[in-house]
Amino acid sequence: MKTKHIFVATLDINELFPFSVSDKKEIEEGLKDQQRVRQELEKFIGLLEKHGNQKIFYMGSDIIESKYYERFLFEKNGFLEVMMDKPVAVNAHFTEKKHAESFCKAIKKALLNLLSDTPVSKMFIDAIEVQTEAEQSLTYQTWEQIKDIRNK
Repeated sequence: MKTKHIFVATLDINELFPFSVSDKKEIEEGLKDQQRVRQELEKFIGLLEKHGNQKIFYMGSDIIESKYYERFLFEKNGFLEVMMDKPVAVNAHFTEKKHAESFCKAIKKALLNLLSDTPVSKMFIDAIEVQTEAEQSLTYQTWEQIKDIRNK
């Protein structure tokens, strides 16, 4: 079966995103953090809608191999998944390059509004690009390897 997969992947190695799930030991502290994370994620999705000129619909959440995902559907084409554990991974998937390019511009604008104006955040935003199935996507395995290196 022939498929066409175009994607935009971001991995927040420097932990710049304000919506990552943290390991809170106390229940009350954890619930407050979950509420904060939800509000920050909603703000991010709102910025993506504004800069991408399309609605984004919430599909739900999943826990796969103890990793917490939030998933969204684009009104025009494609879907978005956000792995909420540190380091946060944001992956948008499309079948048409023009939709991926539009999203790439939108996420860069959204992050310019969301993140602090620092050289690190500028480098992070500048590195976001459209990729095709011929290039390696960010997989769970790759994410685990990067996390392991980061934690050493």
